[in-house]
Amino acid sequence: MGGLGPPMRISRFRATAVAICIALLYAAAAHAGGVTFGIPIATVDLGGAIDRLPIAADGALSAVEPTLIDLGLSPADLAEVRERVDESIEQIEVLTATLPPLVPLPMIGGGVEISLPLVVIDGLRIGGGWLTDQFLRGVLELGGVEIPDPLFDGTFDWDGGSATATIDATFSAWMLSTDLVKRLDLIVLGLSFGAGIDWIGGAIRPDVRFDVPAAYRDAVDDALAALHLDELTWSTFAVHGVVGFEIGPPFLRIYGDLRLLLPLSAGGGWWDLRAGGVAAVLGLVIRF
Repeated sequence: MGGLGPPMRISRFRATAVAICIALLYAAAAHAGGVTFGIPIATVDLGGAIDRLPIAADGALSAVEPTLIDLGLSPADLAEVRERVDESIEQIEVLTATLPPLVPLPMIGGGVEISLPLVVIDGLRIGGGWLTDQFLRGVLELGGVEIPDPLFDGTFDWDGGSATATIDATFSAWMLSTDLVKRLDLIVLGLSFGAGIDWIGGAIRPDVRFDVPAAYRDAVDDALAALHLDELTWSTFAVHGVVGFEIGPPFLRIYGDLRLLLPLSAGGGWWDLRAGGVAAVLGLVIRF
């Protein structure tokens, strides 16, 4: 019997070459480093802040009660003012009860992955994101949405005189993360599993100014102090588990992941804002 003919040998050679190429592509994708550009998404838990609303409102109203009485407000009128404030807070609480307590904060950011060709760990990822009010204003303006600057500027008149109010706010938020990941690759589809640590935080800085007659200035200052507007901050250090996916050729892919956070420590201001227990990343990853 004769040996294998040339067509059979060529066919087997091609099959072997394809298998080797697939294996190399898999190894390159599974153990390659990369750079990610995208949108990290942190969340903020407003549950504590909502619980503080009645306390802040009561403190602010108590601070201006003597002045309201001096303006001629009777005890009955004052009780009505308190009742209306309480009704407004109840409406806010009812509304927030129908919504998730977590507010997403999309940021701009990216990261880098360093290859670690170990048995259990394929890479070390370091990434982060940030968001500021100036950046948000710029993005919205590009989309044709203009935010007033300041947010509010108006004059109020009453029998005892007039007052001018100017209200604005600045804010910033950030997220820094690092992960140890294991990646599984199917040429055009990749999955990753890992764990890591996060530092997530932010601050809202309201700028509230009232130009009122001197007789009412102390009462207004006391009311603003009772609102603790300088303590709208949050900072959380947490560990997380992460599940991610990649779609596309090995060198350029759409990337996304979901992270479940377990806070280890949290710090914040009087309003008890905290980072939520969920975070995510959406973007593109370049493999090399």
